[in-house]
Amino acid sequence: MRRLDEKDAAALQALCDACADYHVLIEGQPAGPDEASHQLKELPPGKLLADKFFFGLFTPRPRLVGALDLLRDFREPGEWYLGLLLFEPGVRGKGLGERVLRAAEDWARSQGAWRMRLACAEQNEGGRRFWERQGYREDKRFPPRLRGARETVFVELTRKLA
Repeated sequence: MRRLDEKDAAALQALCDACADYHVLIEGQPAGPDEASHQLKELPPGKLLADKFFFGLFTPRPRLVGALDLLRDFREPGEWYLGLLLFEPGVRGKGLGERVLRAAEDWARSQGAWRMRLACAEQNEGGRRFWERQGYREDKRFPPRLRGARETVFVELTRKLA
């Protein structure tokens, strides 16, 4: 696993394209042609790229098969936000998500994180089950909003790390 940047946009776009099932579930349509660039640069107001840690998981070939997006000190110091944990279909269901998540949480903790937050789309039932198995619990729900071609309710989940 290593940090991604704009030089990796083509590999990340290929991963997004391979994960069309996820994008259709969440946004009602496949990833657009600029999804990778958007993911690499997307930040909430008041945050800088220096606060964003976008990692890629590669096979030995190397081929990008997974991505993880973390944001440091999201709402308050020590509270981190997990923006994306995405794996291509061929590597899902093998425990990789749990291992990558635990490594990411351990690393974030070493950087001062005490809580992790994330948002899970209400219709992503499999994702929700995954997060709950990892100890994440619902904190709040956001009103429906248009995401791509689909109106979605997002559920914010949290887990204390320390």
